[in-house]
Amino acid sequence: MRFSPLADPRLEVLDLLGHPVWITDPEVVRIAWANSAAVTLWRAEDVHELINRDLAPSPTMRATVQQLRDRVAQGERFGSERTIYPKGEAVRVYMSYGAFPLPDGRVWLVVTATPLRDGVDPEVVRAAEAVRYAPLVVTTHALDGALLQANTLARQTFGNAISFQGIFAEPEEGARVLAGVAGGEPFFEDVEVLTTEGPRWFSVAARPIPDPVTGRPAILVSAHDMTARIEAERAKDELVSVVSHELRTPLTAIRGAIGLVVGGVAATETELRAELLQMASENVQRLGRLVDDLLDVRKLAAGGISIALANADLADVVRGAALAHAPAARAKEVTVEIAADGPMPAFLDPQRIQQVVLNFLSNAVKHSPVGEVVEVRARPIPEGFRVEVADRGPGVPEAFRDKIFGRFSQADASSTRSVGGTGLGLYIAKTIVLMHGGRLGYENGKAGGAVFFFELPAKPRD
Repeated sequence: MRFSPLADPRLEVLDLLGHPVWITDPEVVRIAWANSAAVTLWRAEDVHELINRDLAPSPTMRATVQQLRDRVAQGERFGSERTIYPKGEAVRVYMSYGAFPLPDGRVWLVVTATPLRDGVDPEVVRAAEAVRYAPLVVTTHALDGALLQANTLARQTFGNAISFQGIFAEPEEGARVLAGVAGGEPFFEDVEVLTTEGPRWFSVAARPIPDPVTGRPAILVSAHDMTARIEAERAKDELVSVVSHELRTPLTAIRGAIGLVVGGVAATETELRAELLQMASENVQRLGRLVDDLLDVRKLAAGGISIALANADLADVVRGAALAHAPAARAKEVTVEIAADGPMPAFLDPQRIQQVVLNFLSNAVKHSPVGEVVEVRARPIPEGFRVEVADRGPGVPEAFRDKIFGRFSQADASSTRSVGGTGLGLYIAKTIVLMHGGRLGYENGKAGGAVFFFELPAKPRD
């Protein structure tokens, strides 16, 4: 049976006191009893209305009240200035805390409140509320790492069971930092932490302070999420590495081919000269595609890319892309087979959809072994049309599947990789298809390799 303090004879004397006294159940953070002065302080109609009032405690408030309960249960009595909000009105009081033991062995809090005559200090209230709801993790810890206080964002980020060491992804690092800060050495560093959403990177600052409640040595921690910035810096570094690699190969080929022609090495060899000039031309086109991809990504980031929708035959668009890429496939000794029987009337941007097909084809040819076949298929489906590009290469590595349509994403991003590319093509393709109201993805091929596909809605009725 739940204990009701309203019938406890010990409270008869407290009810006669002229200053506010109430008892709080720390498990639910609800007032369980109050004398008449406390009822007045809390702006309640009577004690029953106050007991049944929903105070809507935050996780921080709940943890704080339970910590107070644990301290008074050990015989400690202390007090602190607090701000309460009876019916939304801020009232600054000095609270003294004591233990109220129950017959079943639990301990509740006896709170004696003295309203401060000078009233509420607006700066104190605003500062406390700013910390409570700040977009910044703020916690305080005892020197052993145990949590003393945490604001709302800290609870959302790390949960309610927060210890100093437990924040760090590497417990040994957390213990080392704790020992240093407890010894008086401040800590400022970007570290990997464990959040309720998994590992993240936070900029963490920790320094020793006196606990404002007990005056004992404590540790103040403030931290903010730096994951997006660090990932952006890594992406920038990877971009520089990838683009440098992609530029170096065609530039080397162009410089070598033109150098041989200018130097007269192929002056009397017409076929050799034509071959060198063809090599230079192909690599100029490769550079042009690289620049176009980079410009498209910049436009996408700025929201500047657009599509010009028009009535078109999707089958013609697909066949045109396949024929345009046929020379590059032949150079790799890969055969492109086309199955796209029209008409397939659709409402699309022919140039942009052809760009998607070319990106799929380029990806498939690059990853196909010599002598293999790449199939390009287009067909109607109940929702519209589906285009597939299937290769018989190594397929998509399991660890790479969640990143395959991201910017600068490559299964092998090393500078020594055997297959080139910036990792932009599939990202651009995904954006173009989504702008058409379609979807795209990939599947494992029945004969090995991968099947990349996109689906577009049918041409709207006139």
